Amino acid sequence: MITSFNRMASTVLISLGFIIIWLCFPENSLAVIISMQTVPSSGVAPLEVQINCVVATNTSVPASYEMDFGDGSPTVTVESESYVQSFTHTYQNGFFKPICTVSKTIGSQSETDPGNIIVAKWKFQTLGEIDSSPAIGPDGTIYMGSDDGALYAIAPDTGEEIWRFQTGDSVKSCPAIGPDGTIYFGSTDNYFYALRSNGELKWSYIIGEYIFSSPAVGPDGRIIYVGASDNYLYAFSAGGELKWKYATGGKIVSSPAIGFDGIEDVVYFGSLDNKFYALSADNGALKWTFQGGAEFYASPAIDETGQIYVGECRTGDAEEYNFKFYSINMDGTKLWEIDGGTGFYSSPAIGTDGNIYVGSWDGYLYAFRKNGSQLWSVRTSPPSDINSSPAVSADGVAYVGCKDGNFYAFESPAVEEIDRQDWVFETGAPILESSPVIDSEGTIYFASRDKCLYAVNPGNVQIADSAWPMFHQGPARNGMILNNISIPAVISAIPERNSVDVDIALKTITVNFSPEIKDSQIDVQSFKLVKTNDEDADEEIDGYAFLDFVRYNNSGYHVVAIFTRLNDDVPLEYGSKYNASVSYLPETEGEVSEAEPTVFSTTFTTVAEPVEDPDPHPKGDFSCFINSIR
Repeated sequence: MITSFNRMASTVLISLGFIIIWLCFPENSLAVIISMQTVPSSGVAPLEVQINCVVATNTSVPASYEMDFGDGSPTVTVESESYVQSFTHTYQNGFFKPICTVSKTIGSQSETDPGNIIVAKWKFQTLGEIDSSPAIGPDGTIYMGSDDGALYAIAPDTGEEIWRFQTGDSVKSCPAIGPDGTIYFGSTDNYFYALRSNGELKWSYIIGEYIFSSPAVGPDGRIIYVGASDNYLYAFSAGGELKWKYATGGKIVSSPAIGFDGIEDVVYFGSLDNKFYALSADNGALKWTFQGGAEFYASPAIDETGQIYVGECRTGDAEEYNFKFYSINMDGTKLWEIDGGTGFYSSPAIGTDGNIYVGSWDGYLYAFRKNGSQLWSVRTSPPSDINSSPAVSADGVAYVGCKDGNFYAFESPAVEEIDRQDWVFETGAPILESSPVIDSEGTIYFASRDKCLYAVNPGNVQIADSAWPMFHQGPARNGMILNNISIPAVISAIPERNSVDVDIALKTITVNFSPEIKDSQIDVQSFKLVKTNDEDADEEIDGYAFLDFVRYNNSGYHVVAIFTRLNDDVPLEYGSKYNASVSYLPETEGEVSEAEPTVFSTTFTTVAEPVEDPDPHPKGDFSCFINSIR
C-alpha cells in the first residue's frame, strides 16, 4: 500500500512539475524560433563570413547549436545556453545555403531557413566606371570596355589581364565577336574598331559621332551592323568598307539584332525618334517601321518563330508614365503590348520555355508568357531602376544588375524556400547599362560602375536553351539568332487575336500569311466572320473574301487574305465577340500535301456601348447662376 502511495505521489509530483513548466513557459515558447544572419552575404573569395544564429528570447533556453556551413565542410556543434551563437567560416567561390539547428533544454530541435551566401571567384578592376557588357570569345577569353577608354581581354580562370587596347575615349559599347574571332566595338571617340584576337588593330572607321550601340555580326561574318548618335545605322564589310548606311530621325542607342522573315535576313533596331525599324540586311532597304509611343533604347530579342520583343521609355520628363513593352510580328504589325509604367531601358531575354524576361524602371523584373500574360514579377527593395538586361538560365533563374548597386539572381516566387536559387551580390556602385553573360561552364560575368568585373559560378548553371537567352543573343554578343527560325504559316492578323475595344465601324479582316505559303494553298472561299456570343446559334456576317499580295522590298511578297463586310456601312454590334476563320493547306518539301486543311481563327471583341453623359446641370448645381453674376 505504501509503495502504491509513493508511486501515486511521484506521478502527481511529475505532473505538477510539467504544469509548473507549462505555466512558466507558454505553449508557443517551447517552439524554437530561430533566425540566421550572415555578414557579409556576398564578396570575393576567399570570403570570411560571420554567421549569427539568433533564438527568440521568449522561448526556452538553448542547449546546443549545430552549424552546417553548406560547402561540404564538417558540421560544428557548440553547447551553449546563449540566445545568440556566432560562427566564423571562410568560403571559396560558389553559392552556399548554411543551416543552423538548435536544441533546447525544454522543447524540440528546430532549423533556420537556409542562409544565402554568394562568393565570386575573382574580380578584375579597370581604371574607369564600366557600362560596357562583357562578351566571350571562342577560347573563353572575356572582352569588355571601360570608361577609361580601353577594351580589355581577361583570362576566365584567373581574372588576369591578357591585353588591353586603348581608344581615345570611353568604351560603353559591348564588343561583338565575329566567327573568325575578330572583336568589333564602338567608342565615344567617334570611331568604330575591329581588333584581332591578340589585341592588334585590324581596322577602324571614323563615324564622327559617339557610339553607344553594340554591333551585330551577320550570319556568315561578312557584314557588321552598328548604330550611332548621328542617327545612322551603319553596315561595314569584314574588311572595314562601308557597305551602306540608313538615316533615322533620332540617335541610335539600341543595339541591332539580326533575324529572318522567311525571305531574307533582317536588321531590327530602335531609334530615339520613337520608331522601331526593320531593314534588309543585304542592302539596307527599309522593310517597315513600327511607331512606338516613346524612345527605343533597348535592343530587341527574337524568338524561334521570328517574333520580336522590345520595350520603350523616355529619359527626360514625361507627362504620363505609361510606356509599353511590345511583341511585334515579323511583318511589323503589333501582336500585343503591355503597359510598363515608368519604362523599359532593359533589353529582353527569352527562357527555355519561351517566357520573356525584362527589367523596368519601376524596379520590377518581369516574366511574361509568349501570349503577353504575366507569369510572375519580383521587385528590388527599395525599388530601383533595372537598366541592365537579364541573362536566363535553363531552370528559369534571371540574372541582372540594378541601379542600387546589387546584382540579383531572381527566381519565380512560387519556388519553395529550400530549393530557391536566388541571391544578391553587392557591388560598390550602380550597375546601369552593363549586362551579364554566362559561359559554357556556368560562370556568370557582370560589371559595375565600381570599376570592376566579377566572375561568379553558383554551380549547376546552364544557359537557357532558347533563341535569345541574354543581351545580344549569346556569349559572343553578335546579335544574330543562331537557331533556325521556324516561321508560322500565319504571321499576323488585323485585328490581332483576342483584341478588345475594336471599332464597330470595322470593315475588313486581314490575315497575313508567311512568304512560304503560296496562294494556291489558301482556301479563300472558306474565309468567314461570325458573331459568337449570341444565346442562339452563331450569326454569320455577310461578306466576300479575296487574296492580295504585299511586297517585301524587291525580294518577294507574302499572301494576304482579306474579308470585307458586304454591308460595311452598317456598324458591328457594341460589346460583341466575333470570330474570323480561314483555312489553308500545309506544305511538305515544296509540294502541297493531301492532308486536311488547317483552320486559322482570330477572335476580337468590339467596344462597349458608350454610357450617356449624366445631366450636366443636376439639381443643386448653381454653376450657371454663379457664372451669370461674374
